[in-house]
Amino acid sequence: MSRKFGLRIAGAVGLVAVLCVAGWYGFLAWSRTKVRTEVDAVFAGIRETGAKASFAEASFDPREMGVTVTGISILSPDGSAQVKVGRLSARGGERPTDRRVAVDALDLDDVEIALTGEAAAGGTITYSLPQVMIDRYNGPMTLVAAGEGNGPFGALRVALRQLAATTAAKVTIPEARGRITPAGAAPTEIAYRNLAAEGVNAGAIRSMVVDSITFAFTLPPLPATGGDAKSTQPGPGAAADKTAPSRATGQIDGTVAAQIDTAPLLLMTQPGGPAGKAAETYGRIVGKVVTGPYKLTQDNGLSQGAQSILMENVAIKPVAFSAERIATFNALARKAPDLSREDGRRFMEVFRDLIGGIAFTTYAATNVTSAEQGATGKVAAMRLEGLTNGVLDGATVEGVEGVTPGGGAAKMARLAVRQLDFNQLTKLAAETDAPSPLSALVLFKVFSGMEMKDLEVPYGEGPQSNEPVKIGTFALSWGGSLGALPSYFDFTLADVSGPINADDGEPFTYLVQAGISRATISMGLKAAYDINDRTLTIAPVTTEVKDAFRVNLESALVDVPDAAFTDPAGFLAALPVVTAGPVKVTLTDLGLAKLMFAQFAAAAGVSEEEYRNEVVALAEGFADELKAVSPDAASVGAAVVAFLRKPGTLTVTATPKGRVPLLALAGSDDPSVVLEAFSFSATATAP
Repeated sequence: MSRKFGLRIAGAVGLVAVLCVAGWYGFLAWSRTKVRTEVDAVFAGIRETGAKASFAEASFDPREMGVTVTGISILSPDGSAQVKVGRLSARGGERPTDRRVAVDALDLDDVEIALTGEAAAGGTITYSLPQVMIDRYNGPMTLVAAGEGNGPFGALRVALRQLAATTAAKVTIPEARGRITPAGAAPTEIAYRNLAAEGVNAGAIRSMVVDSITFAFTLPPLPATGGDAKSTQPGPGAAADKTAPSRATGQIDGTVAAQIDTAPLLLMTQPGGPAGKAAETYGRIVGKVVTGPYKLTQDNGLSQGAQSILMENVAIKPVAFSAERIATFNALARKAPDLSREDGRRFMEVFRDLIGGIAFTTYAATNVTSAEQGATGKVAAMRLEGLTNGVLDGATVEGVEGVTPGGGAAKMARLAVRQLDFNQLTKLAAETDAPSPLSALVLFKVFSGMEMKDLEVPYGEGPQSNEPVKIGTFALSWGGSLGALPSYFDFTLADVSGPINADDGEPFTYLVQAGISRATISMGLKAAYDINDRTLTIAPVTTEVKDAFRVNLESALVDVPDAAFTDPAGFLAALPVVTAGPVKVTLTDLGLAKLMFAQFAAAAGVSEEEYRNEVVALAEGFADELKAVSPDAASVGAAVVAFLRKPGTLTVTATPKGRVPLLALAGSDDPSVVLEAFSFSATATAP
C-alpha cells in the first residue's frame, strides 16, 4: 500500500474520530433547569463502561435552544485512548429518543485525540483539531461499545462502530494536525486543511474534499555499498549520503473522494480477526479518489511529484489485513534489508497476502516527475488497470523522458505490461538460492506480455557515446492453458538503430566501408501449437538489416503431444516422438550484395561486373558438382546462380521425404543425413 494512499486513509480515520467525538458527546437531553444533571448522567453512563469521563461546565441557551459543555475529557478503560474537547456547542436539538439525539448544528473547539500502546502499533498517535462543525447530526447519546477485546484495532473499532451509528449532512474541519510515532521509529506528521465531508450515513460518506494534505516523515537509511558512499567532494554536485536517514516532506492538493464505505474496515477490526464470507470477499471502501498536484521532497536532494492522481473502486478483503499479519509485515519491514533467508521468504509471503487483499479498477497519475543530483525524469502518464487476487490486468507508462547528470538524454513513448501476477512474482523472489532453470519457468506466469515503443538512450561508449540507440518496437507475448510452458509465443523487435563501426563484424563491416555510420535491425519470431493437428508451427522467424538483407524462415514440428507443454519433464519426454516438418528459407537482398561486390572488386582491382561474373562462374561449377550427390541440386544451384547474377529474392524449401525424427536429425553432424531425409527446391526472383 503506497504512503499516499495511507495518508488518505489516515484522513478518513481522522474524520471518523471526529464523528466519534460527536457521538460520545451527543447527550442533548437537556432542559432549562436540568442540563447539568443530565450532562452528569451521560458522563456517568460513560464511566460505567470503565472509562474515565469528566467535564468542567454545562450551560443552556434558551434563545438558540443550545447546550454548551466545556473541559471535556474521556480516557478509555485501558488508558490507550483519550479524547479532550475544550468546548462543545449543540443547537436546535430535540429531546432524545431511544438513546439517540438529533441536533441542527454541533460545534467542537480544541479537540485533542491521543492513542498509545497496541492501538498505536506500540507507539503514539495524536490528532489536534482546533474547530469542527457538524450540520444535522443524528447519533447515539453515548459511546458505542467496542465489543470484546481491545488489541491494536480497539480504538479504530470504537470509532468505526460510532460512525456506523451516525448520520450527518456535513462535517467541516478547517484544520487538523496529526503525529504518528510507531514504536522504535521516527514520527510522521500530517496536516489537513479545509476538510469537508457530506452525506455521512451509517458508515458511508457520499463525498469528502480536502484542500491540502501536508506530511513529513523520516526514511530509513539504505545499506552502505561502494556506490552509495557519500561523496567527499564539496559543492552542489556532491552525491547524497544514502546511508543516513533522510527527512521527507510532501503535499497533496485538491483531494476529492466519493462513495466512501467503512464497513469493510470495521469488519477488518473485529476481535479475534475478521472471519466469515464477507471477510473473505472484496468490499469497496472508496468509489473514486482524485487529487491535484502532489510533491515529495527529501533533504538529501531527491524529489518527486505528479500533476494529478486517480483511483477508482478501491476494495479490500478484510481477512487479508488481520492485526497479526500487519504486525508481522511491519516487523519484517523494519529489519529490511538485513533479512535472513527465512525472514526474506516470510516477508514475501506476507507481502503476497497483503497485495492479494487489495483490489482496484484504476490507478493513474499524470505528469509524474523525479529529480536526484542533476538527474531528472518525467512520465506524462502512468496507469494501472484491474488489480484483483494479486493479479494486475495491465500497467502502462507513456511519455517517459530523462536526463542524466552528464547531460545524456533518454526517452520512451510507451511501455505496457499485461497480466502481472504478484503471486508468481513473490514465489520466485522468495527462493533462497538463485533461481534454477526450472524455477525460472515461473517467469512465463509472472506476466503474459509486454510492449515498448520508441525507446531512445545514449550509446555511452567511445567517440559515439552521445549517439542515440533507438528501439522502434519491442513486443513480447506468450500464453496457452496446456501447462507451465506456453503454447504460443510472439516476439517482435523492430527498427533498432545505433552507431556501428568496423569492429562490429559482418555485415556491418561492409556498411561502414560504404560510409554508413548507423544500422537499423529488425527481428521477429512467432510460434503456435495446434492441439488438433499436434503441430508446432514456427513462422515466421525474421531478421532484417536495413539496406543490407532480410532472412525469413518458416518451419514446423510435427507429432508434438500436448503433454510437451505440461512442464519441462513432459517436454523432454515428448522429444523422441517429435518429427521435423517442412522448412522454407527466404533471403532478400536489400543492398548488401551490391556493396560486397563493389568492395571485393575494388580490392581485387577489377570492375564490379568482372568480379560478379567470376563469382557466378564459381557457383555454376559448384552446382554441377552437387548434381552427382543430390538430384535436387540442379534446381537449387540454378536458383543460387540466378540470385548471384541479379540479387533479389532467393527461396529454398526443404520437404521431409517421410518421418524425420527431430532428435536423430539434431544429433547428426553429417550433411548427407539432411540430403537423404529432405527433398529440396529453390526459386530466385530478380528485384
